[in-house]
Amino acid sequence: MKKIIYITTLIIIAGCGTSKIGNNNVQNSYYPISGMNAKFKYANSDSYVFHKDLNKTESKNEKIYTVREIQYSWGKKTETLYRLENTNVMYFDTQSGTENMIMPSKPKVGFKWQSIDKAWEYEIVNMNADLETPTKRYSGLLVMKASQILNRDADKLKNYLNYYEKGTGKIASFGNGELMTYRLEQE
Repeated sequence: MKKIIYITTLIIIAGCGTSKIGNNNVQNSYYPISGMNAKFKYANSDSYVFHKDLNKTESKNEKIYTVREIQYSWGKKTETLYRLENTNVMYFDTQSGTENMIMPSKPKVGFKWQSIDKAWEYEIVNMNADLETPTKRYSGLLVMKASQILNRDADKLKNYLNYYEKGTGKIASFGNGELMTYRLEQE
């Protein structure tokens, strides 16, 4: 009888531990913010951008963010900060000190939102897109349109289409109807 109680107790403890880990690991299905690295190649050159999960957190305005480093092939590096709020992905802009939603928890076609400074508008325009990059063919992708409202960022295009795969994250970006960057196999 003691053996049965002991084994039952172990199973309950293991079950609780597993569910607790699962809750800590909640992700946005189209924009995982931790545990993944990604390399994006520029379509018209040998340049690339590498997104690296630093496996650390940082506190801003009493909120805890996951830190990701973005490394550019030409030597520039920058850190970006993300967190989940009800599985909406929130991005902390270190230049302005503001937070913006970057991906809703339950995206659907027609859903729109703006950055806090009203400089950009985002819209989910497709939830089942097909795309072929130089390395892979995809289907069932989410497509988000990003549009400058104020034309504040002169070095950026007015509109972008960004493609996301469920469980993976960003796959590619288009500007002026042309492929700009695409994801290489996970590193």
